[in-house]
Amino acid sequence: MTSSALDTLLARIVESGVIDEPVAENGLVYGRASIDAAGTVVKVNVDPEFDGDHDDEIDQEALIAAISRILSVSESRWRAVVDEVATEIDDAVDDEPVVEQIDLRDDLEATSVVVFADAVLLAFLAPKQFPDARILVQLDEDLEVDGIEVREDLLDHA
Repeated sequence: MTSSALDTLLARIVESGVIDEPVAENGLVYGRASIDAAGTVVKVNVDPEFDGDHDDEIDQEALIAAISRILSVSESRWRAVVDEVATEIDDAVDDEPVVEQIDLRDDLEATSVVVFADAVLLAFLAPKQFPDARILVQLDEDLEVDGIEVREDLLDHA
């Protein structure tokens, strides 16, 4: 990875204003931003997916577009994602006990987003139903759910 490619991406993100106080480090650009449809501020990591084999070229415009797409997602699309996540998890856990019986849709809290040029990875917490887990949701370029995983949370999510 070339630091100049990452610095150039950082400069483009700063110029675009899509992320608050972005910083480039460890091959990523990260900061915070609001997903208005979710009514929350999340950590945003932009991963240009450097492969390290050559002088990496980054499709800055594709990354900026992907960041903008998820941050400006419509309320109806956001509700559809949350509904699909909740339905799939409810179906998967079926008869297994959960900590508290509330609608998972009301418990899901978006905490972070990782943006790739062709996909987005959302991380949710569900503190009442899954207090020791994170729910990871991969969205495709059209913000359609492409995969859901409930992962035991061993990391501090502060």
